[in-house]
Amino acid sequence: MTRLVLVHGRDNAGLVPQELERTWLAVLRAGLDAAGSPRDLADDDASFVFYGDTLAALTGGDDTAPPVTVHAVVGADTEAQVGAMTGDELAFLVAVAREVLRGAGVDAAAVPPDAVAARGVGDLGLGLDLGRVANALLSALDRYVPRLSGAVLLLLVRDVWAYVHDPEVARVVDDALAAALPTDEPAVVVAHSLGSVVAYSVLRERAPHAGRWDVPLLLTLGSPLAIRAVRDVLEARAPLRVPAPVRRWVAARDRRDALALHDLGPGAFPLEPVSPGIEDLVVENRAPGHHAAAVLLDGRVPAGYLAVPEVARAVGEALPPGPHPAR
Repeated sequence: MTRLVLVHGRDNAGLVPQELERTWLAVLRAGLDAAGSPRDLADDDASFVFYGDTLAALTGGDDTAPPVTVHAVVGADTEAQVGAMTGDELAFLVAVAREVLRGAGVDAAAVPPDAVAARGVGDLGLGLDLGRVANALLSALDRYVPRLSGAVLLLLVRDVWAYVHDPEVARVVDDALAAALPTDEPAVVVAHSLGSVVAYSVLRERAPHAGRWDVPLLLTLGSPLAIRAVRDVLEARAPLRVPAPVRRWVAARDRRDALALHDLGPGAFPLEPVSPGIEDLVVENRAPGHHAAAVLLDGRVPAGYLAVPEVARAVGEALPPGPHPAR
């Protein structure tokens, strides 16, 4: 028996988990059909780890956050959110935003001078107004990167920061994913965007305590893991490696995906020498913005990473043969 464990990305607060899961499975079925590996996947074949409402509440300071369930909302204006951030968090935002702008091919001359002056975390001692710098960078994203708004990047950065620096946020989200990973059967883990950070962290850091996890495939989609500021925070916690339970790691990205700037190769995501490698898969994601894992355009046309035959094929290769994963 093999179970699909699906971990969504950012900006899913307020959505219906069951509908998201149905969309993911419908798009994956379409991708598997296109790859010549049809599966009649049903809800019972998958565990969909939905942490959207929980994370939104926790990062907003709500002590009564709803629980993570297993089966895009911008609260305040951008400047107000930036104004509420600490110095270290602002430096993290500045570093990520600068790298995204560079990755999108935005010339430094087109970015406001205050933003060009700020080089990231190392500039905290230069007396720069990092809030002003951050807002300038987010405005540049709005102006020069049409497929990514400053508000969307801000949401991702705030959630990544909270996840890696707030033990309570990490504990709540990690506990839910750890509980969804079976110990009596293999699990194919498919993780999108911020979900890839969560899946990687749990599989790397909790596996020694889990004992019996077996992950024939970790499939990451549109992952920000190789953005330098994100990678450096994770590397400070533990060496970069393919998690021990993972037999194969495939990292899929579209080069036009502004949140997945780099392959997970040694140049951007250097693994410790004893670790096996990661298979990079560059594809064409036809979803608007080139970042979504699974969407139904006009309510019926499958799109997103899971609709791409090469991506779905990796899932099909990790599942038992037949119309259903064996249960």
